[in-house]
Amino acid sequence: MIHNVFSLLSLLPAGPRRSAVRKLMDTVWDLRTTTEVIGRENLPDEPCLFICNHLSNADGFTLDRALRPRPVFFLAGIKLQGTVMTRLGTEAVNTIFIRPSSADIEPIKRAVETLKAGHSVLIFPEGGRSRTGALIRAKKGASLIARRAGVPVVPVALTGTEKFMPIDEKDMGRERVRRAHLTVQFGKPFRMAGLEAEAARAEDPRQALADAMMRRVAELLPPEYRGVYASADDHENLEAREYPGLEVPPPPVR
Repeated sequence: MIHNVFSLLSLLPAGPRRSAVRKLMDTVWDLRTTTEVIGRENLPDEPCLFICNHLSNADGFTLDRALRPRPVFFLAGIKLQGTVMTRLGTEAVNTIFIRPSSADIEPIKRAVETLKAGHSVLIFPEGGRSRTGALIRAKKGASLIARRAGVPVVPVALTGTEKFMPIDEKDMGRERVRRAHLTVQFGKPFRMAGLEAEAARAEDPRQALADAMMRRVAELLPPEYRGVYASADDHENLEAREYPGLEVPPPPVR
């Protein structure tokens, strides 16, 4: 049903179409979700770079709602223009399109210029949606944007959108919505200079900085969402929860 509505809305001129799509999406989110926003007090008044885990095509609009009335520009994969529903969804928010895993640096330059012009930007450093809900390794571009822009970086943890709009591997344009509780948590802002020590002796400093950034996101997430950024304690706690009564052996002495 909702896919047919999007097809009809696509026939409208750009201005009225964006307004109508936002109203429709707000209605769907209001009817099908409850949302808890934590840590608003951590949002700086100045422009900042938000970094967030990526679970679903519902993430962008969920974060847009959580940040209102603060305007923010989102970096999004160009493939979202490939279906009517995802194309109109990206039109409903301020979007800078990027080609993941390509050498195209123009979107990165646009993101830096947008930040320097006084606007906030939100990126998903993983470069794509996690198929398991757990964090995958961040791309290097996240650290490049942060260092060149010189603005505060705010880590954001998102849960529940993977249940609200699960990934459909066969047809992204026909993903369905379900009832779900969503949480958005904003962490304390940090500056890239404060991460330099973590990447000082790394073989790939840009990747090390991106990893350090994502560890700040992981700290805000429940252990089962932390993925490659989970600590040894996280793994032990998850094993204990999955197999109650199992004695987890101590780590080997090094």
